[in-house]
Amino acid sequence: MRTLFVLPAILLILLAVGCKKKSDDCIKGTNVSKAYNIVVMSDNHYMDPSLLVKDGPAFQTYLINNGKLLVASDAILREFIGEVLNMNPRPNLVLIPGDLTKDGELQSHLSVHLYLEQLIQAGIKVRVIDGNHDIYNPNAYVFDDSTKTRVPNIGPNMFRSIYSDCGYSDAIAADPYSMSYVSEPTPNLWLLVIDACKYDGSYDTAYTAGAIRPNTMTWIKAQLKEASKRGKTVFGMMHHAIFQHFYDEEKLFKGFLVDNWRREADTLMNNGLKIMFTGHFHASDISDTIGDGKFLYDINTGSIVVYPCSYRRITYYKDSALVIATDTIKIPEFTLPKQDLTFSDYARRLTKMAGDTMFTSGIYNTYNLKVLASTPPGTTPDTIPKLYAWLIGQRMSVALMGNMAGDENESYQETTLVTNTYNQCGKWSDATALKPFTSSLWHDLPPPDNTLTIFLKSGKNQ
Repeated sequence: MRTLFVLPAILLILLAVGCKKKSDDCIKGTNVSKAYNIVVMSDNHYMDPSLLVKDGPAFQTYLINNGKLLVASDAILREFIGEVLNMNPRPNLVLIPGDLTKDGELQSHLSVHLYLEQLIQAGIKVRVIDGNHDIYNPNAYVFDDSTKTRVPNIGPNMFRSIYSDCGYSDAIAADPYSMSYVSEPTPNLWLLVIDACKYDGSYDTAYTAGAIRPNTMTWIKAQLKEASKRGKTVFGMMHHAIFQHFYDEEKLFKGFLVDNWRREADTLMNNGLKIMFTGHFHASDISDTIGDGKFLYDINTGSIVVYPCSYRRITYYKDSALVIATDTIKIPEFTLPKQDLTFSDYARRLTKMAGDTMFTSGIYNTYNLKVLASTPPGTTPDTIPKLYAWLIGQRMSVALMGNMAGDENESYQETTLVTNTYNQCGKWSDATALKPFTSSLWHDLPPPDNTLTIFLKSGKNQ
């Protein structure tokens, strides 16, 4: 394992010497051993090894626009479990905000739970919720060379049954309209776990987008009111983001925000929720909204099977602060046949390749690039749109990977190459209209993404 980020120096000073009595931004208590330690791991997209009988055209076709390290998902989850068990101090709680499996296969869910049982048996509490891949997914297949055959997937009742000891069996409240529930993993801390995924019982329907059901929101408001009455701190967890993490995300990736996100975020914040843990976008990214004395942070955690394979380590100081750090999975012994690649290099290459393909086909098919003038030498009007869709797709995949890593560094965007690409496109096609799509991914909304301290009384951060 490689630690990317460490605790801010100012926090260490606060822990050592305390802080002013009148300050709202005070981490009370200097005994670090009394802190509550949380790990957040999201979107592990586990694919049970039995689902790949023989690699071949069927599985490779599935991977084209995927970018997930599915073949390595078993090794990655095993490594994650080992890292958690060897942490010092050992975490008190592991949170998983959805997409536990590749595509909701029953066998994958059963195997994921077996891994989580290792944590539970070690005294670490685990809390889960479904992601858009986990329930009634029609893409649950076993792959064998050129063929794929459907295998059983699961519905909500089976999800609750399999993960009974991961939040459901000891829930203090359960929503009758969804798989949402409230858990109290430690005294005075309530975890509001929200099922915002769309599913209708159809074996052949899969939804990327999510929504909080109206009846579920009524239930949520009641839980937040009860928590306030009892003086409980509440953290939320759901799969979809509750608001944007970069400019124009709603236009570019609408399915990764919960429906009516502005309204839902305002409702949650105005009813007292301050922290929401999310996944889905595979990015280490934190965004916030603050106003009228209230605030809400959306702490998005990346995927352990998509570059850079990150997860969160969080220290909760009761009623005072959350201290967030970000780590990455690293498997030193990882090798591929006939390839001399480290695990990190393989993850980067696969994610970049999938991004290139996804954006290229999406740009070409969606925006129907048109030739505006004479074509450059050696090309024809038919090939120009495909050529520039590919060039722009590559630039967008670089931007997306920067976003996934968090704390986007604009120096990575190859500014000159991007500008020249769009200028060239402008000579022969209408592709320059797509330039804002790339730039928006680099315009990260505050605060910092990978290392952050959030003060729970004032909403300030550092």
